[in-house]
Amino acid sequence: MAHIKLMDDKPRTLPWRAHINRKGLKPLVKMFASKSEAEHWASEQERGIRLNGLPQTIDALKKHTVKEIVSRYLEEVTPSKGCHVSESTVLKKFLRTDLAAKSLAYVSETDGYAYRNKRLKEVLPSTVRREMNSLQHIFEIARKEWGHNSLKNPFRGITIKGSDRQRDRRLNEGELGKLEQACKKCHGLNRLYVPLAIYLAVETGMRMQEILNLTWGDLDFEKRRIRIRKSKTDHITGKDGRTIVMSVMAQIFASMLPFKIEHAGGKVSLGPTDRVFLNRKGKPMTANGFKLAWRHVLENAEIEDLHFHDLRHEAGSRFDEAELTRSEHNLMMGHTPKDMTSRYITSDLNRIQDKLDRHLLGGRTLEETTASVERETGVPRSQWKLPMLAGLAPKTDAA
Repeated sequence: MAHIKLMDDKPRTLPWRAHINRKGLKPLVKMFASKSEAEHWASEQERGIRLNGLPQTIDALKKHTVKEIVSRYLEEVTPSKGCHVSESTVLKKFLRTDLAAKSLAYVSETDGYAYRNKRLKEVLPSTVRREMNSLQHIFEIARKEWGHNSLKNPFRGITIKGSDRQRDRRLNEGELGKLEQACKKCHGLNRLYVPLAIYLAVETGMRMQEILNLTWGDLDFEKRRIRIRKSKTDHITGKDGRTIVMSVMAQIFASMLPFKIEHAGGKVSLGPTDRVFLNRKGKPMTANGFKLAWRHVLENAEIEDLHFHDLRHEAGSRFDEAELTRSEHNLMMGHTPKDMTSRYITSDLNRIQDKLDRHLLGGRTLEETTASVERETGVPRSQWKLPMLAGLAPKTDAA
C-alpha cells in the first residue's frame, strides 16, 4: 500500500512524498507538489501492479538465457508460420552465436546493434531486417506471454539503412516466352513442372512455397478454383489458407500436366492428397530443388536479375491492369489488409474470375470465348481434345 507524507523538515518545491513498497524489489519513491498529485501517481502504480504483477527481479532473469527463449519460440511459434522453414534455419544459426549464450538479465541494445553490424558485413540489409524482425518478436513474446515482463528487447527500434528498398522488377517484353522456351532444356520432368510453376506465379500471384505444397485435391478444374491450405500470413489472420481463382493459363498447364508426364514416360498419381510437384524420385519437390531448376532456366534464357518472387510483382501488376479492387487484389495475393474497411469486404471469386478472363481474352469471358470457338468449328466443347483447349490461350511473346 502507498504511503503519502508531507516532508516539512525544510522548504521544498515538491514537499509531498509517495512511497510504495515492493516485495523483493526496491521501493518506488517520488516527490510531488501536492497531495492529490502524489495520491494519483500512487494509485496508477498500484493499478499497474495489480494488472501485470510485480516485474521480474534481476536475479530471476539471471536464471535464463537468450537461447532458452529462442529455442522455445522455435518449438511453439515458428511451426505455425508459413515461413517456418526459412525462419527455423535463421534461428538455429543464431543459437550458435555468443549472444544466444548471454543471460537475459544482461542483454541490451548494444548487443542488438552489434549483431546488426556483424550481419550487415555478411548479408544484404533486407535479409538482416527479416532476421531482426523474428528476433524482436521473440523478445516481445517472452516479455508479454512467458512471464519475463522486465526483459529488455535489444532489437526493438533498431534501424537498418537500405532495408526498406523494395524490388519493383516485373517481366520485360519477351521474357515470359524466353522462360517457357528455356524450360524445355530442364532435366527430366522439370521441363514440365517449372512452366506450370511460372504460370501459377504470374497468373495467380501464388508464393513459391504455396505452389510446391499444392495437391491434386487443391485444384478444382470445374469451378476453376485453387485451395491454398496454408499461407504465409495465416498466423496473422487466424485463417487456414484461402481459395483463389485458377486463371485460364494455369488451368491449361495444370490440366495437361498428367498427360504430358505419362507421354514422357513418367508416372503420376492423381489422388486428392498427392502432391502436384514432385522430384525425380517421386517425392515432394523441395524449395531448394526448385530453386536449382529455376537458376538453370534463367541461365538458359539468358535473363539477369530476375527472382522467382518477382513473378508475384508481375501478377500484382496484371491484377491492377485487370481492374481488381484492393480487397480482390489482397485475396489473390494473400496480403493482410492494412485498413479496417478492407477487413469487412468479402471479395466474390466469380467477379474476380470474370475480370481476369476479360483481361486475358480480349474483353471476353472464357464461356464467351469457348462458345465462339464452338460456333466456328462445329465441335461441341465436350468433345474437345487437349490441343484444342490449349488453343484458347493467346500466344506467348516468344511465339
